Amino acid sequence: MVTASATSPSYSRPGALMKDNFPDLLNVQFREIKRRELSGPVQGLKFFTVRNTSRDYEKHSYVTGMGLAQKSRDVDRMPYAYILQGFDNTYTPDDFRLAVRVEKRLRETDQFGVISSLMSSLMQAGRDTVEYWAADAFNTGFTSAAKWVCADGMYLFDSGRPQEDAGQTSWSNLETGGAPTQAAIATMRVNFRKNVNSRGLVRPITMKTIICPPALEDTVVVNSNSSLKPGTSLNDDNYNKRHGFTIDVWDYLSSDTQWFGMGAKDMRHELFWYWRVKPETLTYLAGDNPDVTVHRLRMSYITGADRPCNLRGNVGA
Repeated sequence: MVTASATSPSYSRPGALMKDNFPDLLNVQFREIKRRELSGPVQGLKFFTVRNTSRDYEKHSYVTGMGLAQKSRDVDRMPYAYILQGFDNTYTPDDFRLAVRVEKRLRETDQFGVISSLMSSLMQAGRDTVEYWAADAFNTGFTSAAKWVCADGMYLFDSGRPQEDAGQTSWSNLETGGAPTQAAIATMRVNFRKNVNSRGLVRPITMKTIICPPALEDTVVVNSNSSLKPGTSLNDDNYNKRHGFTIDVWDYLSSDTQWFGMGAKDMRHELFWYWRVKPETLTYLAGDNPDVTVHRLRMSYITGADRPCNLRGNVGA
């Protein structure tokens, strides 16, 4: 009788690819590995306002909008608006690097373009890094695990957010936790319409997009797109359908319960992604060793948010 037995892998110095390692890369199956690794689309950046910068940091500073005009005759004393300073925010891009070393023997015996495939893998690693960082803003946007806070010192999705005008009540972009039922989606839509600015004036936002993980896709589709009210035998219309929400299923969301709403990506969409350096590669010799070549990936970026009124989050149930 033949039984299975574990195979002992070979190891080398960390980060160095040697002839004894990864023998499967030297067969024709690597082409399938390459195709599989590069087939997935970049999903996360569509939810950010993406900007480029050549500076070491970018600083956002602004003044708030004005209040209502006052009733006043021409002969009366001119009423002047009072100006409020907004919350400042600084974006300092971080650098990200990854490399692989290749010894000369592999270059000499390379029959299947292993080195060029390694470069493709480095680019895929860069794309993966971008995806995970983009999703991290949402995955940790409710808790202290977040890598940053917004300009007002609050998490990306939070309640009791301070207004620039201290005389106004606080605001929230955090929904009451619950599954994306027909009623919960409608509540989020209405809360977007109730958005107010720093002066307490209504600035309605039309909810355009529902962002959810794959586990919630069916639930969101049923409760937002069904013609009739879901889950009942009534002939009542599903009032969410008339609003025509776009449903974006984001594979990199780590929670199966959290879901999000987003308005149109206009000037109020203040969730930012700053590129200082987009993913780039470089090939060079390893120090004074002419028999080792280094392939390097490098990029520089930062994420953050100022006033995230165009986003609402629900931790789910």
